[in-house]
Amino acid sequence: MNGSNELKIIMVAPREIGKTSLLAAMHEEFHKTFEQANIQTWTDDNLSLRAIEECKKTLKNIDCRLKKFVLPTQPKENPWSDKGFIFEIGSNGQKFMKLNFTDPSGEYFNSTATQNQKEYVKHQLNDCDAIVIPIDATALMQTKLGKAKDQEIGTWHEEKNNPQRITQLIKDAFSNNQVTSPRLIILAPVKSESYMNARNGQGANELLNHVKMGYSELLDFCKSDYLLNKVSIVITPVQTIGNVAFAYHKEDESGVTKFYYYKTPITAVYSPKDGDQPLRYILLFLINVYLEEKKILLQQEQAKLDALKDKLQEKSEQLEQAKREFEIKKRKLEERNKTWWGFRHIANFFDDRETPFYNAKGEFESTKKVEQEIKKDVDYSQLQIKATEEQIKAFNNALFKFSVGCKNSDGFAVIQGHKYLEIPMSLF
Repeated sequence: MNGSNELKIIMVAPREIGKTSLLAAMHEEFHKTFEQANIQTWTDDNLSLRAIEECKKTLKNIDCRLKKFVLPTQPKENPWSDKGFIFEIGSNGQKFMKLNFTDPSGEYFNSTATQNQKEYVKHQLNDCDAIVIPIDATALMQTKLGKAKDQEIGTWHEEKNNPQRITQLIKDAFSNNQVTSPRLIILAPVKSESYMNARNGQGANELLNHVKMGYSELLDFCKSDYLLNKVSIVITPVQTIGNVAFAYHKEDESGVTKFYYYKTPITAVYSPKDGDQPLRYILLFLINVYLEEKKILLQQEQAKLDALKDKLQEKSEQLEQAKREFEIKKRKLEERNKTWWGFRHIANFFDDRETPFYNAKGEFESTKKVEQEIKKDVDYSQLQIKATEEQIKAFNNALFKFSVGCKNSDGFAVIQGHKYLEIPMSLF
């Protein structure tokens, strides 16, 4: 963030994993979750928002056997032209934060991507505050013989999710002391309905454990001494459609494995679950990073105010001394001016009282002007401190209820970086 009040988030996953579907599930939860916390949102109408709306339209009208598929995000001729999905949050008409979600085509993350696409991804990863990694839960959890066992990874995990490639991209972005501000990584299993709703209640924790296994290299990398206190990691499964179950897998004509699902019941409507969780954790992370920056700013402003007060005290003492000197010189000049003009003319020749008077007057007025300027600086600094304190309070209070809803059990977990993922408390 670095004081910009803008949080940049990038969706990172290969083609056809469900990045846009995840954004659609998150967007579906916006109004409900924000309104519960008395938070206002402002959204820019752009191509990314239209893509999300089109994705939601497809999912809402999907058939009971889910034979329709959301069209993958197509590569752009110029990836740098992608402005992302932007929305701002605030309260009582005051905007606090801007969140910018970038949803690049999955082809950008392939090893076969063009050099321009690779440079774009590297720049975005270096520049972002949060990385959301959608994970195809079916590819992670299913084998050709059925559900993966405890220490077994799904048959298609490497093929579909390509965790090694994703890990390498993050390694390249986070190495060589490039992480200078706190970062958040969200591992978000999507299409996770079959596992989160398992009847025995163990499915969610099994999914959690498989995510840890499937991304062990990435998790181990982020545990390094250099990154341990800078990178926060959360696992947040999302049921991107809701009320569906995995049915079977089948290879298409080109030999690519496709997963098929069905609605439960067949009349079920589009009802994503836990789409708010990645957003809640993003905002919880934002709050704590924001408040830490504001604390530092407050300390700097207070130190500046203390220095100004010391300077004002010193200048006030100088002004008092200059005022006494001016009054003495003024009184002497007035006494001289009361004498006979002939005597005054001779006396002024030997004992000039006009020049010291005007010098003292100039010093007094100059010192008074400087003191007034310092007073203005003190008043401005006090206003800045008050405004910062009020901003912190308003931001903290507005988002407190929202962040309390973060799940941390039954398949959800904070893996690393609890410092920036704690429920914020009031500073005052």
